[in-house]
Amino acid sequence: MVTRLAVLSVPFVVTLLFIGPLPVSAFGSESGDQTFLPPTWAVQHDVACKVPTGKVDDASCDVDAVEQANSDQLHSILHELMNTTYFRLISISLEGKCKYWDKSISEAKCTAQTPVNPFAAAAANIPPPPQEKSQCSLDTGGTKVPAKEEEPELEEKDPYEDVDLDDDDDDEDDDFDDDDEDEDESPNFNPLKYFSRYTKTTDKVDMEISSREQATLELEPCDNASLPDFWLDMCRNIPTNSSDYVNLMLNPERWTGYNGSHVWNAIYHENCFEKMGDLEEMCYEERVLYRLLSGMHASINIHISLNYFPPSKRHNRSDWAPNVQRFMDQYGTRPERIKNLHFAFLVLLRSLRKAAPYLYNYPFSLGDGVEDRRTQRMVQRLLDSHLMTSCGQVFEAFDESLMFREEEGGATTQARLKAQWKGVFHNISTVMDCISCQKCKLHGKIQLLGMGTALKILLLPEQLIAASLTRPELVALFNTLAKFSHAIRSVPILAQQFLQFQRSYRTEILSEQLRSSENSAAPPPPSVSSLPPPSASASFSSSSSFFSPSNTVKVPVDVALDSAMAALAAAGMAGRIPEAEEDVLVDGLLARDEDLLLLARHYAPNSPDRFLRHAARRARTGAIGRGPRSVSAPPAPPAPVVDAVVIGGGLAGLSAALTMLDRGGRVVLLEKQGHLGGNSAWASSGVNAVDVNNTASGDSVDAFTADTVKGAGRGDNPLIPVLTSGSVDALAWLRGRLSEHLSLDLVGQMGGHSFPRTHRPSSGLAGSAMIFAIQKQLEKVLKDGSGRFELMKWTRASKLITEGGAVVGVEYDVYTAKEQTKPQSSGKLMGRNVLIATGGYASDYTEDSLLKEHRPDLLKYATTNNKGTTGDGHKLALAVGAKGVDLDDVQVHPTGFFNPRDPDNKVKTLCAEILRGEGGVLLDSKGHRFANELGTRDYVTGRMIQQEPQTLKFALVMNEATARKAETHIGLYTKKGLITKFETLEELAKWDYWGMFVTEKSLQQALKKYDEDAEKGIDSFGKKFFHNVPYNTNGPFYVGIVTPVIHYCMGGIAIDPEGQVLDKDMQPIPGLHAAGEVIGGLHGQNRLGGNALSECVVFGRKIGLSLPVGGGSEAGTPSISEPAVEAKGGESAGGGARKVTWEEMKKHTTEESCWVVINDKVYDFTNFLDEHPAGAEAILRFGGQDGTEIFEAIHTPEMLEDFTP
Repeated sequence: MVTRLAVLSVPFVVTLLFIGPLPVSAFGSESGDQTFLPPTWAVQHDVACKVPTGKVDDASCDVDAVEQANSDQLHSILHELMNTTYFRLISISLEGKCKYWDKSISEAKCTAQTPVNPFAAAAANIPPPPQEKSQCSLDTGGTKVPAKEEEPELEEKDPYEDVDLDDDDDDEDDDFDDDDEDEDESPNFNPLKYFSRYTKTTDKVDMEISSREQATLELEPCDNASLPDFWLDMCRNIPTNSSDYVNLMLNPERWTGYNGSHVWNAIYHENCFEKMGDLEEMCYEERVLYRLLSGMHASINIHISLNYFPPSKRHNRSDWAPNVQRFMDQYGTRPERIKNLHFAFLVLLRSLRKAAPYLYNYPFSLGDGVEDRRTQRMVQRLLDSHLMTSCGQVFEAFDESLMFREEEGGATTQARLKAQWKGVFHNISTVMDCISCQKCKLHGKIQLLGMGTALKILLLPEQLIAASLTRPELVALFNTLAKFSHAIRSVPILAQQFLQFQRSYRTEILSEQLRSSENSAAPPPPSVSSLPPPSASASFSSSSSFFSPSNTVKVPVDVALDSAMAALAAAGMAGRIPEAEEDVLVDGLLARDEDLLLLARHYAPNSPDRFLRHAARRARTGAIGRGPRSVSAPPAPPAPVVDAVVIGGGLAGLSAALTMLDRGGRVVLLEKQGHLGGNSAWASSGVNAVDVNNTASGDSVDAFTADTVKGAGRGDNPLIPVLTSGSVDALAWLRGRLSEHLSLDLVGQMGGHSFPRTHRPSSGLAGSAMIFAIQKQLEKVLKDGSGRFELMKWTRASKLITEGGAVVGVEYDVYTAKEQTKPQSSGKLMGRNVLIATGGYASDYTEDSLLKEHRPDLLKYATTNNKGTTGDGHKLALAVGAKGVDLDDVQVHPTGFFNPRDPDNKVKTLCAEILRGEGGVLLDSKGHRFANELGTRDYVTGRMIQQEPQTLKFALVMNEATARKAETHIGLYTKKGLITKFETLEELAKWDYWGMFVTEKSLQQALKKYDEDAEKGIDSFGKKFFHNVPYNTNGPFYVGIVTPVIHYCMGGIAIDPEGQVLDKDMQPIPGLHAAGEVIGGLHGQNRLGGNALSECVVFGRKIGLSLPVGGGSEAGTPSISEPAVEAKGGESAGGGARKVTWEEMKKHTTEESCWVVINDKVYDFTNFLDEHPAGAEAILRFGGQDGTEIFEAIHTPEMLEDFTP
């Protein structure tokens, strides 16, 4: 669903002007330090937030198309691109002098006192758009703009008179200068300066550049004056010849305390078009420029609203916080301003599309080879986005050919219009120097430079584009595009935050009104001792109180329905709830479904998010619309529960299953195919692990971690240390527990690794050997008669069963080898935990595949994955609210075998990376080397695409020494006809793969050069490791044709370091775990060879060791062998003192029956779940467990006096 603005309950203080500048400067804004100013409900009214919909004016697509393209693809790429060194460093001059105001006026603008309601005063001084043309004050000749004769009137009340400025603590946010103790009595007293100490406003640009960044910079002048075309000097007045570079990551766009309304007044009002010839008022060109400036203005304002209130210990803010009231005051009733942001975004996208032939292979180079290639690949991915169904329209929505046409006015009128249009842009560029806030000036200039660069690209002939662009202009263009993208994405976020803020005040006042209408004879509030029991949630404030049923305000049905429908509308428009569930809930509310009414009355007014969670859960179970519940029907007998249901029989699932079985657990494993192994059985190179017993290797966990982080390309993440440190135990387990059928006696070095750490058997391929060894151990358990292990082949999991937000089982369908479309039977499995280990989605070419949704550009490639790798586990987890991570990160492996006898087969045999690791050499059709064969997969693939973009076919050549090292692989591939042996170099030169220019002599020269580089220890591609050299030109040689293929999905389901699946709020989903290729976030944008099998064993073992087995032992929860818990009195105790075993406790963990142990006593909280202010989930989390520690951390013992244990 496309993300949209919600229908909100919005108070509006002022009416904003159409087209004119927004209230207060977008370069900085009004001061204040309250995150939200409480609305006065009695004098304000509800207004629907007008959603920008329909066609984007002066463009050929609609708002929905822009937002969908941005959400689906563009925003994530741009966000990542801005983190690269090339695009975060820019040289731009901030030293220009203002030509239109003197310093005193300019600085007065910066430090002007801000009124209590700054919007009213600012709006009062903003002129509306001219209905008739006036003489431009800023003409093309550079006439100075006169200063305003009158400043906006300020209210007499000092907005800071209530601010406590006493330095009575050591709060770091108080920054006082002792020399200014009398400044408040000075006639020049500046309250904003006083306030800036209170909030630590920022003004100066952080000019820090790391030594590495400085070393990679190459200064480029911005001097295009000698080029003849008219539009080449669009950016003339935004000089970029500064010798200093600014790191944009250190200078984020946010509130600085600066009031730049005078600048925007000049930009909008003082720059107009002189009425010329027969052109109509507000001609197309004028509208284009206005919409661009308005879109830029909106973007700046949105970013300031996002980061408005600075960190403050006094206000318990650890980071910058948004000002949602400011955002809504500016845009709540002006959707056309947001649409101008969409328009500006489309113009910049169109400029990228036009410049794509030049930008696609542009060397975004700063000297760091790996970083440069990463940057170029991301740019190429952005430029290729137009191929996506959801993105294609937006790259062509703006038509620059409609500008400056020769119509009735003729060439003379057109020339005058061009000159004036460019002159206005130049004047606006010069006005940027009148911004006295340095950071504000930085962001204003960059975004104007970005728009100027886009206009230059669009208006220049295509043949001049390449010669006209400078590095600063490209950096500004991409950064501006990223800013617009982020602003578009942030609009619904700010709107939703404002909705929650308004609801909180509305509920308080509504409750107050209801309380005041109570009968005067109403009983007094209960004492503390009569309140219900405490929350088990650590996040619930210790100062919060509970409301017993007798003290809870009874919300009228119509109010509850209104609150529920508002929450549902907001969630639907924000895309936080599936359309099908939204339809069910809307119908249920309109029909006044009994269940929904009950939820609405207790949750919707105060806790709309909890209402949505419970309502959606009821909708998913089909409970909505069933009518009244039968409370007298006895509960159905529980289905047998196993310790774990494992979905997927690859290496991850098998490792977890065997580990749990070794601990005495009971496991059921579902495998949708008729055999075990999955893609793991196809992996041949080996498993990466640090061998601590081999001290001579020099390898270490730290080195493994560093290699993996570098390969991932996204910095540290908490999953990488789990993989690398866990590899030590994984290797010991493989060599020990599986030693009966597995021997990992060889070790090699693969691409991206700094040490040999890829372990493999001397006989057989690594993956299949490991699967076979585990399978043999599992067969023993199947035959031992214990019934602890059940293997269900040809069985597909169709749905995860949930209760109270936890996953408690699996629904499944059983197929046969011959019938794979219609299930033969179905059933349910209940498990204390469910492990998803279903692999990736790289073999799913169907219409609803994740591959098509997230990477349709890769559908043209073949795959190395088996037919079962179709993302089943991803879909199961996403359906219950799991968070997807990096789903567009799909790895293309550089070497899949191309079989000339079966060229169209979509499934290719993987050419194991160990062949290159042991010394294989890649040559193109001309017999030339073109890459470091040991580079990362994405690097080698990128070089291939550059070298042979049409055929994408290359030769892998190995000498005799390499072939001996990889004897098993060579034998297998030779039998399959994928590798051919040539006895001499002369025979190799006659191979029909080569182009016409390849001769024995040219091949000899290429291999000789390789040997010479090996002696030096480095070649021109940065290769440092040369195994099994020299290449004896006497032969024999082993060669095969390889081509890039889809190989691995780095993206997947989000998990924490323990393997627990996370929801969209990054909170664990109880009972749900994942391991193997199905998880996302571990490998970043590139997985190192050999890490796939390591991931499977490490995370499979980790989960297998952590899950409770046999009733809860070894998992940190009380085991059945521990002393029983005493329950004294009360219903749950059966009327008298008795012992409650932990086994019995485990039967009471759901909403139907929830028992919690506190101080060795059992409390039945079942009937209190819906009344708990912190929500039922906080108690259910400790259902069947001991909640003493968390209870005592939050509450006093008196809280339990209302309950009988």
